Amino acid sequence: HAGQRSPGMNDRYRTLSPDGHARAEQLVTLLSDQPITRVMASPATRCQQTLQPLATATGCELLEIEALWEGSLIDDALAALAVDVDGAVVACSHGDIIPGLIDRLGEMNVPITGRGCELGSIWVLDYVDGRWERATYAGAGHDVDLSSVA
Repeated sequence: HAGQRSPGMNDRYRTLSPDGHARAEQLVTLLSDQPITRVMASPATRCQQTLQPLATATGCELLEIEALWEGSLIDDALAALAVDVDGAVVACSHGDIIPGLIDRLGEMNVPITGRGCELGSIWVLDYVDGRWERATYAGAGHDVDLSSVA
């Protein structure tokens, strides 16, 4: 939940709404049992604000990744996410990048479960030993269920 778009304002600097800030805090609880070792976000202020509470709670540095910004090349975004780390990577991007990533994984014959890209939704992408294993839609808002994909 981002704040309202304003004429003449660079959308990169649009902030979260109060509801968006509350939902960002909920991510800390939602992901508390995940072994998070990397937190990455688009340069958009709203994406940074979405993941800052989680980065703080996990002790991870919040990495600003230009390839996750709106209008970026899908292959660049996919490469930014393709990191082998011990633990989980959490990333925040945009409504053009996320569906593009899922489509590209489909083109690569990666099994995909579910479909959607609502605001506040979560996709779980499994990257193991240098290759994409699966993509699972976990839902949006109160519908998020990570129990079957974690």
